[in-house]
Amino acid sequence: MRGGIEKFFWGITLDAAHKEHKWDGTATENTVDCTVTTHKLSVRQVVLGADAKVGEANVIELEVLGYDDKKQKIPICVTKAGNSYVTNVDIFIEYQAATFHLTKGSGPVHISGMHQTKTNIIGEDDMDELAEEEGEDEEEEEEEVEELPPKKKTKK
Repeated sequence: MRGGIEKFFWGITLDAAHKEHKWDGTATENTVDCTVTTHKLSVRQVVLGADAKVGEANVIELEVLGYDDKKQKIPICVTKAGNSYVTNVDIFIEYQAATFHLTKGSGPVHISGMHQTKTNIIGEDDMDELAEEEGEDEEEEEEEVEELPPKKKTKK
C-alpha cells in the first residue's frame, strides 16, 4: 500500500534458547517508489507459557534509547507460574529499534501487540532536496579528480 497506514499483529516468544529479540522500528526509505515508511510498535500483552517452571520468576526487560539518546533498560513485566499467566501492558515504541530480553527465568514468555506502518510518498520538495544532495556528492567527487594538463607531443 502506498501512502497509507497498515496495522499488523506482532508477537515473539522468549525462552531459554531465545533470550533476546531485536525489533527494528527505524524508518525505511524506498528510492524506487519514492516513499518513506515509519514503524510503531504497541506492546499490549505478556503471556507466560503453560509449560513454564512453577515457582520460577520470569523477568522481561526492554532496552531502547530514551530522551537525549540515553540507553534505557527497564523491566516491563515479571511473571511467575502459579500466578496469573496473562499480564496486560501498555508500551509504545515509535521510530526506533528496541531489544526485548528475558533476563531471568526460562520462559516461555509470549509478547504480543500491534505493528503499525505508515508509508508517505516523498513530495517534490523532498525529491528536490535528495537530488541536490546527490548533485553535491557528485560535485565533490568531480572536485576530487585532479585535472592534468594535456600532454605535449615532442618531436624526435
